[in-house]
Order: sequence, then C-alpha cells, then structure tokens
Amino acid sequence: MKVHLTTLGCPKNQVDSELMLGMLTEAGFPLAARPEDAECLIVNTCAFIDRAREESVATILELARLKETGRCRALIVTGCLTQRYGGEILREMPEVDGILGTSNLTRIVDLVRQAANRHDWATSAPPGYLYDATTPRLLSATVPYAYVKIAEGCDMGCTFCAIPQFRGRHRSRPRADIVREVEALAARGVQEAILVSQDTLAYGRDLPNGGDIGDLLLALGETRMPWIRPMYLHPAHVSDRLIAKWQCARIVPYLDMPVQHGDDGILRSMRRAVTARRMTEVVAAFRDAIPDLAVRTTVLVGFPGESEAAFQHLLEFLDAVRFDRLGVFTYSPEEGTPSPGFPDQVDAEVAAERAAIVQDLQDRIVWEENAKLVGTVTDVLVDGPSEDPAFAFEGRTAGQAPEIDGVVYLRGRFEPGRFARASIVEVEGHELVGERA
Repeated sequence: MKVHLTTLGCPKNQVDSELMLGMLTEAGFPLAARPEDAECLIVNTCAFIDRAREESVATILELARLKETGRCRALIVTGCLTQRYGGEILREMPEVDGILGTSNLTRIVDLVRQAANRHDWATSAPPGYLYDATTPRLLSATVPYAYVKIAEGCDMGCTFCAIPQFRGRHRSRPRADIVREVEALAARGVQEAILVSQDTLAYGRDLPNGGDIGDLLLALGETRMPWIRPMYLHPAHVSDRLIAKWQCARIVPYLDMPVQHGDDGILRSMRRAVTARRMTEVVAAFRDAIPDLAVRTTVLVGFPGESEAAFQHLLEFLDAVRFDRLGVFTYSPEEGTPSPGFPDQVDAEVAAERAAIVQDLQDRIVWEENAKLVGTVTDVLVDGPSEDPAFAFEGRTAGQAPEIDGVVYLRGRFEPGRFARASIVEVEGHELVGERA
C-alpha cells in the first residue's frame, strides 16, 4: 500500500511527519510523491488558530475526494486537530478511516496496516510522546536544514494559547540524545539544525541535573553541524547567566523571541510574566553581547482590552526596539482558554487594521536596515533553486531563518546545499540580491 503524507502547520509538525514517514518506510510501506498515486493518505493537521483548523478541515475534505477519483482506499488524520477534536472528527467526517493524536506517533504503522477498514481509533491519552535519536526519520525536503525538536509541551499558560491542551506539559529530551541527533544529521550532510519546541528556554528544567538551554547550546557547539539556530525563546526566562552562555555558544547570531505585545496591561492580561521595559532591556543586552545579531519577534494585535492607547504603546515599543524581523497576527479566540471570556473584545476589522499598521511600520524598518547591507559580503547557505525565475538560486544569511525571514536571491553559479560568500548588491523589500563574492 503506497502512502502519501500531507503536513500542515509549524516546523514541529514537520518533525512529527518526518518521524512517521521514517517509521512507515522502515516498516516497508512505499511512499508516493503525489496524493493521487497513493492508496493511503495521511494528513498531519494543525489546530493552533481558527485559520489553521479551517485549512486542516479543507485539506481533509479535498483529499477525501480522491477516494472517488483516485486510488485512495483509506484516509488517516493525525496531529493537533485529532488530539483536540478526535471524537468530533469521527462523528462528523465519515470520510476519515482512522485518526491518531500527538500522544503516540509510533502507532501510525499499525493504523496504516489496518487502514483498509474503518478503524475508529482516537487516542485521548495525555500527550507524553518524545522521540529520540534512534527513532527512524525521513527528511521530507531537499534542503540543507532540518528541524530538531528539543522538547514538547508548555507550562506557561498564556491566556490566548490552547497548545498545552493538545501538546501537554513541558517535557525535555535528554541533552546527550539531542547531541547525537544533531551529529547524525551533520553526518548526513545537513548544514543547519534548527532547534524548536513550544518553550525553548524552558529546556532542561524538568530533567534531573539536566542543565539549561545554554548548556545544550554549548554541547551542540562541539558537533560538526555548521549552523545551529534556536527558535521560540520566551523573554520571561532570560537571565544574565543565560546571555553569558549564549555569548560563548557556537550558534548563528540570531534571536527569535516572540514578545506578543508592548503594553504592560495587555502583557499582564496575556499572562506573559514580563514587561515591555524588561523585554527592551533583554534585546539590548543580547545585542551588546553578540555582534551583528538579527532579532526576530511576533506580535498579537486585537487582544481583548487592547485600547487605542495600548495599541499606541505597542507601536512605540516596536519603533524603539527596531526588530530586524517581525510577524504580526490578529487575535483568535481559542476554545478552552480564558481570553474569550475577557471583557472589551476587539472588533475583527479593527484588529486587521492594526495588523496592517504594524506591518507598515515594520516594512519601513526592514527597508532601512536592509539598505545598510548593500555592498557588504556575507556567508550564505544556498538552499536550492530559486522560486523567482529571474534568479537561478536562493539562499539565506545567518540572520534569515527559513520560510519566515526572506531570502537572498543569487545571481551566477552556486552549489545547492553548500555555503558561499556573496556580495549583497540590491534590496527587494524583505529580500536581498547577492552575487558571488
């Protein structure tokens, strides 16, 4: 039975998909590159916000049509949507033959084996699964980077976030096991390991004598992996001791720190456990410690109680800190979280207008900062052929994480999957244009 797997959502979901593909391949199931060619279809879903759930449901229904027009005999749904709404999916979507949550990915092999018959299997077990370096994994993309999940779950309890409901409490992988995985990826030719989790700076707190994220980064610096990039750093966990370890670690000069807002009242309501002033100090301390640091963040507008004054505080905060990269999202009320019951809900149109204002501010900052790079020479990791037909290849500087931070379009001959020295010659909004130096 040929299997095709569709992945939706974040890089953490991509890791889960690659693990399932590795298990299925080891069990002898051939993989199909196109869903039309597969007898068994798997959709690894996201349930983070409304748009993600809508995309997941639409994808399930679209693939279900292949039962009538293609070779598909079974449709399996996995991931966050099924962990959270498994019973409802089985009741309301007869097209689905089996479901699996995030609690035990290893059951995917058994589920595919039984997929020819409808198998109403919904795991409602509390999330607890953690893979290790020995788990089979099939890297799904022909790119020189790979995501490494160092922990699972979150204990912070932000009032807008439902992730702890379907990913569980924070659980860290042993440091030595992560080091083994990164070393093995380097041996396979991977050039960049991107460390992900729900709360990366909480790493190690639950391990006996496990150290912290700083100790993990120092250990990973001893591997052969050229680039190491930690993501998703909660600003409330930063200390001077952590910054000192960060300064000594062999990682790319890149800081991904979601601040969510810049008004203290909204931050308290979000239960972020940090103030705007403290976040400003944290970013300044990191920039002082690490030369040429690129700082990325995300902000959430339209949160309940976000008055015009609170929104102006956010704009002032962003203008003062001048993040190098920024993603802006509008608030989405999540079932089971406190915030939908808060007073002073913000109209969706107002939230969308505020998101556009934030984006305009950030576009100006990015343009000004990128213009300073013209004429500089930098290392670029060549990801592969360019999606823009005007350029043969595209890559990224150390200050650009894949898929979210823009790229360097490259003129001339470059080798995919390798590093090259490039001279930045033009700026195209959030993108750069480079030539071989």
